[in-house]
Amino acid sequence: MKKIKVLLLEDNELDVEAVERLIKAQSLGYDLKVVSTCSEARQCLSEANYDVALLDSQVPDGQGLSILSDLGGVPAIIITGQGDEDTAVRALKDGASDYLVKDSSGMYLHLLPTVVRETIIKQRLRKEKESAEKEREKLFRDLEKAHRELKALSRIDSLTKLSNRRDIKYKIDYEISRFERSSETFSIILGDIDRFKEIYSKLGGLGADNIIIQVAESIVKECRKVDTVGRWGTEAFMIIVPETHLAGAARLAENLRKAFEYKVFLVEDESIKISMSFGVVAYVEGQSVNGFTDTVETFLLRAKSSRGNRVVSLPSQGNEVPH
Repeated sequence: MKKIKVLLLEDNELDVEAVERLIKAQSLGYDLKVVSTCSEARQCLSEANYDVALLDSQVPDGQGLSILSDLGGVPAIIITGQGDEDTAVRALKDGASDYLVKDSSGMYLHLLPTVVRETIIKQRLRKEKESAEKEREKLFRDLEKAHRELKALSRIDSLTKLSNRRDIKYKIDYEISRFERSSETFSIILGDIDRFKEIYSKLGGLGADNIIIQVAESIVKECRKVDTVGRWGTEAFMIIVPETHLAGAARLAENLRKAFEYKVFLVEDESIKISMSFGVVAYVEGQSVNGFTDTVETFLLRAKSSRGNRVVSLPSQGNEVPH
């Protein structure tokens, strides 16, 4: 059985001998270290670990209470003389675990093993409780982190790492709220890769995914930092253009269309050319998120219905751009 390491601060040799006899008589299994001054006690505490410290309330170089702050988590039992119970009370307030009162009959020695055992048990339970609380706090932090990551992932497209359809709708709703507060207009652009089924048939799933990733990166490069680019569908991308009227958003869409018209994508050493069609719409007061996105999808369908590679915005006002 592992011995209990006990530090005894006691300057009275008779009291030390009495403790040593008790340990031997009851086979207590204490590994006892005896010191007679506070400075020696501090030195021992800095050099070794102890399970419990027995501190005489008064030794030549000070009070045993003076080293309570130096124990480093070691539980302390203060031993006082009769008539000095006030010191014991103060010791408990200062962090001592328990106290014993020396009496002429030596009764305190009979109580010592029980008090030591209970003190060590209380210390172990306190550490277990602290450990459990720390583990619970860590678990809570981990759960919070996992929740944040899961929430973020639920709004990110796994292939392109852009906002997904859900996140795009959330951000459009935010822009609508901002419009209602400040009347600051904004626009959205919906782009779609033309004849994507042919690309898929030619390159297969992995090759088609490669094209989608490269298209996503190209769109992001053409847009401003304040713009939000997201994946709306398999080969469709939505762009939220804050603080931008229809004409400005249409120019961005036209720049994107031209960029893809002349761009060559490499997939497994094969050069692939694509084109894209775009629908553009500016927000009009009173529209819902779904109503707004339905409108831009209608414009995109008009662009694709005429062989693609087009930008369409408000066709009723003649803003359709054929190519």
